[in-house]
Amino acid sequence: MERYRFLALSLPLVAAAASAQETVLQTESARLMGFFFDNYLAIFGGILLLFLVFSGLNRLLRRKYGGVEFVAMVFGVLFALILIGTGFLLLAATSVLAWATAIKDLSYMGAESWAVPVAQEVQYLIQPVLDTVFGGIDYTALLQNLLLGVMLIGGGLGVFLGAVILWKLPKGSFYEIVSPGGSTTFKEVMKRGREPLAPTVTFKVIDRISNQPSPDIKVVLKHKEGAKVYTRYTDFNGEVVFQKIDGLYSQYYAYVEGDEERKRYWVIRTSIGAESVT
Repeated sequence: MERYRFLALSLPLVAAAASAQETVLQTESARLMGFFFDNYLAIFGGILLLFLVFSGLNRLLRRKYGGVEFVAMVFGVLFALILIGTGFLLLAATSVLAWATAIKDLSYMGAESWAVPVAQEVQYLIQPVLDTVFGGIDYTALLQNLLLGVMLIGGGLGVFLGAVILWKLPKGSFYEIVSPGGSTTFKEVMKRGREPLAPTVTFKVIDRISNQPSPDIKVVLKHKEGAKVYTRYTDFNGEVVFQKIDGLYSQYYAYVEGDEERKRYWVIRTSIGAESVT
């Protein structure tokens, strides 16, 4: 089955453009596009497989190993970005092709060099489905609209799913996670700037398994030298506020009671200031 025949069945102008394809394919951009089309599914499937494997392994290990979680997050980000990029590409190709065919000019926005090949690849992938749905019915007259509709819906879904995956990925590498123990270095002090005395500090507690805020959890704010200990429970949003702690914030570290090594919960500092919260 010919892969490169978008609109050739329904629009003579596109058929003429397709007849000149041999010349276009000699260009470097066309070769790069051909390489992308030939390897896209392999790359997409490979990253998806690695994301699923490491995500499953991370859940199986109950997120106890940061290295596994980090690798799962990296492949998740790559997969989401590919989805979003593919979605935007399909949406752009749909809009350009719709206008180019309406004005009968495939030179609009260079449609014949990139949008048409994109549509041809989509047609190649969905052709078996179309043949199955329509059976022996000649759907040539509907092919253009069907193809553009599939590209429009597919592009929107790609962008949406990619954004959801980015939002749902574990946030450990994106949040400032308070580390237990250790001392405040000169570099940390310079980066943070001058600390207020007796600050009010707000934390958010995230369940590492469900990736959701944890209400009614007892949080311990402990002095690194063990001189002072504060305890409070999180509210319904998983947040807890410690008002006017004695000394400087950098002298303390926070954790959920019974989980000092933070294997189950993330304790994230969300704000720090000199004023108390009333």
